[in-house]
Amino acid sequence: MTGEYERLRPCEWENLFHVAKKHRVLSFLYHSLTEGEQVPEWLKDEAVREARYTVQQSYRLLFLSRYLIRRLEEANIPVVLLKGAGTAGYYPVPELRKSGDVDLLLLAPKKTREAGKILEKAGCIMQEKQPTLHHIIYQTSEGIEVELHILLAEPFDNGEMNRYLHKKLSECEENIRRSVIMGIELPILDTAYHGYELLLHMLQHFLRAGFGLKLLCDWVVFWNHEAEETEKKKYLKLVKESGIKGFSDMVTLTCIRYLGLKAENVAWMELGKGYDIEGFLLDILEAEEFGRSAANRMVALRSQSPFDYIREFHHQMRLNFPISGKNVLCWPFLWVITLVRFLRNNRIVRRISTMSILGKAKQRSRMMRQIGLFKKKNT
Repeated sequence: MTGEYERLRPCEWENLFHVAKKHRVLSFLYHSLTEGEQVPEWLKDEAVREARYTVQQSYRLLFLSRYLIRRLEEANIPVVLLKGAGTAGYYPVPELRKSGDVDLLLLAPKKTREAGKILEKAGCIMQEKQPTLHHIIYQTSEGIEVELHILLAEPFDNGEMNRYLHKKLSECEENIRRSVIMGIELPILDTAYHGYELLLHMLQHFLRAGFGLKLLCDWVVFWNHEAEETEKKKYLKLVKESGIKGFSDMVTLTCIRYLGLKAENVAWMELGKGYDIEGFLLDILEAEEFGRSAANRMVALRSQSPFDYIREFHHQMRLNFPISGKNVLCWPFLWVITLVRFLRNNRIVRRISTMSILGKAKQRSRMMRQIGLFKKKNT
C-alpha cells in the first residue's frame, strides 16, 4: 500500500484522511500511514491519535462486555456478544477496530425484564427514548450505550421474514462458541450465524439511510478466515431461506473487487452475476457512517412503483406504533399522525424538502431490483 502513496498529491492526502475519518476506518490505516515515507507528518500524527483513542475505547468496551455478560450468565440468562469485540477478533490487530457501544443478544426473550434489572444493578440506566424495536438501549455512567437485543434485526416490511428471524433466534443458543479476544473469553456466534448477523446488520442500515466502509471491512476480514464446511452450508441455507442471498452476493462481490476479499475463500457462496457493484460501492462511499452524510438519505425502496411507497409508509407507521398498529381499526388515524410527523420533521428537524427525500429513495431503489429481496432460493 505504501507504494501507492508516492503518487498522492497534498490535496489527496486530505481527501484520504477525511474519507477514512468519516467512515471510521482511519485506525485501520495506522501501520501503513505511520510507516510510509511519503506520508505527511500531520497525517501520521492524526493516525497515531486515532489509533490510541481506538485502542483505549476497545479495552473499555471489552471489559464492560465481560462484566455484563458475567452478571447475566450468573443469573442463568443466556446472552451472546454481537459485533464489537466479537467481530474485532477476526482482525490482525483487534484493538484497532473502532466501536462505540456494547451489543448483547438476549437468547431468552422471556427474561427481558429480569435482564434489564441486572443491567440496572450493574450501573446501566434505561434510556427514555427507545428508537427501535429490536433492542433496548441502556447507558453507563461513562456514557457508553449498551444495547440489549431481543431480536436479530429490526422488523422488516415482510411478515414471513420476521417470522423466520424469530425462529432463528431460538436456534442461536445452539450456535455459540467461547472465543478468546484480546485475552478475554467471550461468547460469540458460530461462523454461519455470525456472518448472517453481520449481513442483517448491513441490510437493515442499507434499507434506511445506508452504511459505510467499516461494515464492508468487517465482511472482508470475517470471510478471509477459512470456515468449516458445515458452517458454509449453514450460512447458505440461512441466506437462501430468508431471501437475502442477492444482498449477500452484492456485498461479497463488492468486497472481492474493491476491498481485498479473496475470491477463492468465498467460491462456495455460489455468487450470482449482473449486480451493479460500482453503484453499490458509490452508495456506501456517499453514505459515510450509517448514512449520516445527508438528511435526504432515509430509505431505499424495493422498486419505484406506487405500491412500494405505500408499503414503506405503512411499515414506518407499524414501527412507530408497535402496539396500536396491530389494530386495523386504528390504521387510518395512525396513518394521518405518521404523515403529519413526517412532513413536520422534514421542515423543522431535517430542514429538507419531502421531494428531495422521495427523489433520493427513488435513486437508491434502482439497485434493489437486482437483489431480489426476500425472494427465496432453492436450498
